[in-house]
Amino acid sequence: MYEVTIEHPGFDEEPLYSCKDGGELRSLVYGVHRAQGQEVTDHSEAIAEIGALRSRAEIEGVGVLDVGAVKVRVKPAEYGTWTCEGHENLYAGLGESVTCDGTCVVRPRFDRQAQIDLSLALDDAELDASGGCGACGLEAGQMCADCKRCNCDRHDGCERPAAEPAR
Repeated sequence: MYEVTIEHPGFDEEPLYSCKDGGELRSLVYGVHRAQGQEVTDHSEAIAEIGALRSRAEIEGVGVLDVGAVKVRVKPAEYGTWTCEGHENLYAGLGESVTCDGTCVVRPRFDRQAQIDLSLALDDAELDASGGCGACGLEAGQMCADCKRCNCDRHDGCERPAAEPAR
């Protein structure tokens, strides 16, 4: 099992996932490509890179793969590094407590929703880096004409410039 962190300079918080084996890791890396709108053209090379990533993680303790503007950092998972938030215990009727005692390990998987969330986060980071606002979706040229702020701010005192006459 592997702990996988997706790193990007525009992320405030880096998403953390787990992969139980090489197949899930391959799905995650391909998902990161798709989230950035990239197509994997050489599947043999991509699979070899992911295999090398797993080997580096197993041998050196951490492996890093650049996937477009994102870094995928992989470490072998250590039991107990993530704690359970508590969930209903399936064995409650057999004399055990109704909720989990926290000894299990909850590890989020990189699923379709995670890929969508990553795609949206990358779009927001790209807008922020270009001078726009990822939070409200405005590009740099779409900011308020008076104060140059985005829609996240109130513009009660702003006066919009008069429209230019039609020619």
